[in-house]
Amino acid sequence: MKIIQASCYYPPHIGGVENHVMELTKALIRRDNDLRVLTSDIPKNEYNGCIKFKAKEIFPHYVPFIFGLSKIKFMDADIFHSHCPPPFFSKAICKANKKPHVITYHFDVKIPKRAGNIRIPTLLGEYAEKYYAQHYALKVIEDCDAIIVTGKSYAETSPILYKFLSKCHVIPNGIDISKFDAAIRTLNVRRSKIVLFVGRLVLPKGIDDLIRAMPAVLKEVPEAKLVIVGEGEEQKNLVELVRNLALEDKVEFRGYVKFKELVKSYREASVFVLPSFTRLENFGIVLLEAMACRTPVIASDIPGVRENITKDNGLLFPPRDVDRLADSIITIISDGEKVKRMGEAGRKLVEEKYDWNVIAEQVSKLYSGL
Repeated sequence: MKIIQASCYYPPHIGGVENHVMELTKALIRRDNDLRVLTSDIPKNEYNGCIKFKAKEIFPHYVPFIFGLSKIKFMDADIFHSHCPPPFFSKAICKANKKPHVITYHFDVKIPKRAGNIRIPTLLGEYAEKYYAQHYALKVIEDCDAIIVTGKSYAETSPILYKFLSKCHVIPNGIDISKFDAAIRTLNVRRSKIVLFVGRLVLPKGIDDLIRAMPAVLKEVPEAKLVIVGEGEEQKNLVELVRNLALEDKVEFRGYVKFKELVKSYREASVFVLPSFTRLENFGIVLLEAMACRTPVIASDIPGVRENITKDNGLLFPPRDVDRLADSIITIISDGEKVKRMGEAGRKLVEEKYDWNVIAEQVSKLYSGL
């Protein structure tokens, strides 16, 4: 089958969507598909037959505008598969009337109230969200042949997708378990009373709530420590919050780390926490990474994300509820047997449901049906 995947890449940050496209591409190629990737400028050709478009960004990390997409009308394939948001590849494929066209809808656009120390007026954010929905998202969703969503609850609660549930196919994100296992075999790490966060340091991730939960955690588990892996515009504010709470000895900012060090961070933690509270977080691949490393998980009870948590592998807490978050952390890290039991349950779950080869088979069946 000849497939064209289309998605943005905007350096220097590689996030969930970029990794999703890269891993899905590799898995589909392993199934003997003839696959090409249309993307914005990338530093190294990691794809098979990659076609590059130069990206022009405004509002970095949120709205990368792409130019030169009229070339799509000259391309031919059995399946066109775009990833939205941002919607520019999806819209170009629709405009060129390329069929069949599958869209993976990763998340609703939600403008944060602040980016670093720059406040975004509420009315401006609401206008941008409404403009995006009416002039981009709704049009491409109406025109495409099928929509892949990573969670049923996210689609049902989306202000855009709820009108098109008959087009939606639930296929979750995946993880390359073998890559984590290869790294784990080179490590000799023991579990500690570490609470771990991994991700971009941005406001919607709710990292400030996690930091505020630590005094209550430390009261019950004095040896506990919070480790934060990642970089982002909120780092300065988070460091200041740690200082104001006198937690300098109990919170460590590791910044960006290479893959082996990332796996080490997962393996030494007793629990991983994803405290995101907006619809920009629709799944949480980092939850799968933690589970692949046999680490229990805690996450906000928000659409999409909640579908990765069972009573066996972790806990959910009401978004922005610092007290409930602290209670959840204490419940897990104070019980070594629970850490081990939940970690094994999470590992079993990713093996059965979230391996990329399993995901690629589901996507291939959808392609064939079109």
